[in-house]
Amino acid sequence: MRTGQSPSVTMTGVVIALGLLSHAPLLWAASPPAADQRPATAAAEPADDREDQIVANYLRDCVGKAPKNANCDKLRNDFVATLKEDLFTLGSTADRKYISGLVRFFRRRPEIELRIDAAHAIGMIGPEDSDVNILVPMTNDPVPDVRYAAYHMIPHGKGKALDLLKERIARQNPGREIEKPTDAAKFSMPVAPDSVYLYESSDATRGRLSYVVRKGDAASFFKSKAKKGPFKWNQFKEQYRYQLKDEDEAMDQAQQAAGKKLESEQPPDPAKNMEAYVAYMQKLGSVSTQGSMGKMMFDLYQQNLYGDPTVYVLEERQIGQRSYPTKYAVVYQELAFKRPGYRLAWTTVPDDALKAAQVASLKEQKEEEAHQAASKKNDEAAKKREAELDSLTKKKDDAEKKTFKKGQSDLEKELGF
Repeated sequence: MRTGQSPSVTMTGVVIALGLLSHAPLLWAASPPAADQRPATAAAEPADDREDQIVANYLRDCVGKAPKNANCDKLRNDFVATLKEDLFTLGSTADRKYISGLVRFFRRRPEIELRIDAAHAIGMIGPEDSDVNILVPMTNDPVPDVRYAAYHMIPHGKGKALDLLKERIARQNPGREIEKPTDAAKFSMPVAPDSVYLYESSDATRGRLSYVVRKGDAASFFKSKAKKGPFKWNQFKEQYRYQLKDEDEAMDQAQQAAGKKLESEQPPDPAKNMEAYVAYMQKLGSVSTQGSMGKMMFDLYQQNLYGDPTVYVLEERQIGQRSYPTKYAVVYQELAFKRPGYRLAWTTVPDDALKAAQVASLKEQKEEEAHQAASKKNDEAAKKREAELDSLTKKKDDAEKKTFKKGQSDLEKELGF
């Protein structure tokens, strides 16, 4: 780290890099920082010390060049180490004027390590509610470890909007591999125009892909494609409660079968083949989340995060003795992201598995319908008895009133009135 220099000088390498490399993928375009919040231009700073020379050499000889300099691997390592120090120095100032520059730096850096360190630096400074709009894109980085860094950066700030954002992105998985958005077309699912894929809120293996909409109205788009609906979320769950239950049961049965099969295998010896052992443990962990519980996490639409979701059934198919909503879209408001959002959902279990699950649920449905019919009959009988009792009571009251009036009349006659 450079010592004895002001934070504005340590920003030199960062500023040089800002305008020269391509943007990392974003959730949606953030508003540019105000002019008085932007770092000084590179021309205003000298670049003759060793660290700035490393940055300049790397950008000149290695970025966007083919073939690259044979020394680029070393230059890259030195470049990353230099900028990591600059980012730490900026974060340690706790000066909020650097947040907008760090966000811009994050957006333009392809190096995973530097995006992580930029998130840490913002956390050191301490974000505020007013920063939420420019921080949101950091939570949807295509690299899980970068999203993880953003997730841990947010609690270092204070504010209700930050708390809501942290709650919304609570699901985090580790990893340094660059993820690619799942192509919804592979599952014959429509995507609304100008939509942005949400990595951490999507899992095609569970039949769930999530998006936010930068512009436009997702509800109108899916309404034009719906076969049934719109339904409110609770109304949808009630109308298709047995179908959804069949799907959960089929998923749980498949999970149990996969678990038994895996348990029958001999685990690799970690002392002999650690890679095979790690792969086995990962497979075991994957099987443990393949049941309905894993899907349920996607179907919890908390009102403070999603408002009041609306469901549009895009496809309904007859499978066995029931008609299933095999494809649908849940449209809502991403209140933490301040954007419209939606989740594509489809059935991932085979038709035969649904038919097998029907055996128990059809019996349960018949028993429930019989119970409801009996309850209805009992209710009607009770109402009839109550009506008859009311009628008898009324007749008795009328008779007593008549007797009372006659007695009163006879008494008046005896008394000469």
